[in-house]
Amino acid sequence: MMTQKRSTIWHWFLDGKIAPANLKAAMLEVYPHPNAKNWQLLIANILLYLGVLLFGAGVIFFMAFNWDALSHLNKFAIVETIFALFIGGFYLTNRAQKKQYLQQKSQHDQYHLQAQHNQQTYGWSLANAMLLGASIMLGALLALVGQTYQTGADPWQLFAIWAVLILPFAYIAGFDLLWLLVVVLLNVSLGLYLQSFASVFSFLLEDIQQIAIFGLVNLAIHLLFTLAKSCQWRGQLRFNCPMVEATSLLASLSAFTWLIVWIIFDFSYDFDSSEHITYYALLYLAILTSLFVWYRYRSPALYPLTLVLTSISTAIVSLLSKELFDSHYTIGGFFLIAMVVIGLTSGSLYWLKKLQTEFDQTAMLNSEEAAHE
Repeated sequence: MMTQKRSTIWHWFLDGKIAPANLKAAMLEVYPHPNAKNWQLLIANILLYLGVLLFGAGVIFFMAFNWDALSHLNKFAIVETIFALFIGGFYLTNRAQKKQYLQQKSQHDQYHLQAQHNQQTYGWSLANAMLLGASIMLGALLALVGQTYQTGADPWQLFAIWAVLILPFAYIAGFDLLWLLVVVLLNVSLGLYLQSFASVFSFLLEDIQQIAIFGLVNLAIHLLFTLAKSCQWRGQLRFNCPMVEATSLLASLSAFTWLIVWIIFDFSYDFDSSEHITYYALLYLAILTSLFVWYRYRSPALYPLTLVLTSISTAIVSLLSKELFDSHYTIGGFFLIAMVVIGLTSGSLYWLKKLQTEFDQTAMLNSEEAAHE
């Protein structure tokens, strides 16, 4: 969004709508230079969250190193006390932020204060750091219960229960790192679940089917956050997590790219052995076509289109590589593949650059229409 605004101002300057003397001031309004306060806030946030993560890891390693020296009561007391301190810290800091917002509400601009309050509530705030620490301690507590009483024979149960229990924390915070932790835990639990029951699922699910499941699960997560953020409802801001959207889409398309590469190298012209593989190839084409149409025309965005082009380029290079391995012209084949890689990369970059210009022009027209209204 910030890049689009700067591009819009630049187009206004080229059209003569902004005087050369006012160009620098207009650019600074959209993208101001960071001052000392901004740098201090950035460094403080980095140190804060890094400290919370290192503190949580330190508690877990402390418990593991002193496992035989500590009694069961001491182990649970340490973890539960730290968990309670994090919850109490979240309550106090969140209450102080709301109190400060209510005190300043009648003295300043309502829109500015609401935006600042939303950033403090859903962004990189001290309260959300406390929730992140509580989420880590909750996982440590579940692991402690499982190791002490041997309640979970399968490790996937720990990560699945951990993800479910921190869902309220992620929803309350509306914070990228907490939602990302939930997504990572869900993927880990799914992988461990399929691995734990590999002997059972070997009759039902092959490796290629498990890859398709990972791709579909992460694509569903991406669609969930995209739709929840775009719909007008009370919890809209709690799902405004670009990091989760980008990561889940990257994981999904990586799985589907792996899927199509597997299909290309394992494809057989025997109909009986290639029937199911054809279905997965059609699934790959349908998903990539849908993503391309959506992010090209419905919701224009460069990052998803870049992933789609990268996946298609990988599939084309894999197809040529398979033909190279099956032929005897290795030197000419490698030269051809190198030329294709250069051509696909150059063509994709040229098209994306052209598309970015088109998106900027559309944003400029929308800004002009909004200004006239």
